[in-house]
Amino acid sequence: MYKYIQISLLFVLLCSACQDPVDTDELLNVEDSTYILGYLSPSDTLLSIHVSNTIPAVGSPLDNYSNETNKERLTIKDAEVIISDEQNNEINLIYNSEKRNYQANASEFDIVEGSTYFLRVSANNSNFTSSCTIPKKINSITEKITLEFENEYSRQYILDIAFRDIIGKNNFYLIGGKIETEEQGQLYEWPLDFELNSFLTDAIGDGETLRQNSSFGYGYTEEAVTARVTLQVTNVEEILYLNRRATFLNDYNDGNPFVEYSIASNNIEGENVVGVFAGYQLTEKVIEYELKQ
Repeated sequence: MYKYIQISLLFVLLCSACQDPVDTDELLNVEDSTYILGYLSPSDTLLSIHVSNTIPAVGSPLDNYSNETNKERLTIKDAEVIISDEQNNEINLIYNSEKRNYQANASEFDIVEGSTYFLRVSANNSNFTSSCTIPKKINSITEKITLEFENEYSRQYILDIAFRDIIGKNNFYLIGGKIETEEQGQLYEWPLDFELNSFLTDAIGDGETLRQNSSFGYGYTEEAVTARVTLQVTNVEEILYLNRRATFLNDYNDGNPFVEYSIASNNIEGENVVGVFAGYQLTEKVIEYELKQ
C-alpha cells in the first residue's frame, strides 16, 4: 500500500512538471478600468454618482493608493454625467470636489416608484450607459426586544425584526439599524449587526412575513437609560443586492485561504468599466426603548 502511494505521488509530480509555465508579466498586464457607482431612491435629497479610475486587484500595492494624493489622482473630475427618465427629461450632475462625486439637487428631478431611469457617463474618451428601476417600498416594520441575560456587569438583549414581503414579484432586502444612548451628556452610537442575515429574499414565499434578529449588549448602570433604536429595511434591485452581498462576503472572508472571493456584480455597459447603477426604497422606524437598571 505504501509503495502504491509513492507511485501515485510520483505520477502527480510528473504531470505537474509537464504543465506550461505561467507568464506572470501577462497575468498582471490588466488594463485599468473606469468605476461608476450610483443609487437612486425617492427619499434622496441629493442625486449622486461616483466616477473614478480603478486599478487591478492583482499586482497593485494598495498602500500606494491609500493616501489622499493618490485618491485624488484616481478621481475623474471632467466626466459628463446625465440621468434621464422615460419621458426624456434629464439632469446634468456637476462634480463636487469635497465629496469627489457628481451631484444634483433631487428637488430638480423627480425619482418615482416603479419608474425606470437611465444613466449616461462620458469619461476617459469612452461612453458608458446603464438603467435602473425604482422598487416598491415596504409598508411597515414590527419589532420585539427581549432581555436575553444579565449579570452584575452587563445585559444582553435580542432584537427581533419582522416585515411583510411585497406581493407580486421577487424582492431583495437589506436589513440594518443602529442604537443611540446618552449617558451623562455623552452620546454613544453603535450599529445593529445582522451580519450575513442582513441579506434577505422572499424565496420562502410571495407575500410572507420575513423575520430576522440581532443582539446587542449594554453595560450595567445604576440609572435607567433610554435607547433610541433605528430599524431599517431597504428593498433593492437584485443587482444592488448581489453587489453588496459579494462585498460583505469578501470582507468577511478576508485572509481565509480556503474561500474563493466573490466577483461583484456589474450593470454598467461599455468597455473597461465596472460598477452598479441601481434603485432602492428605504423604510425606517425609530423607537425609544428603556434599558432597565
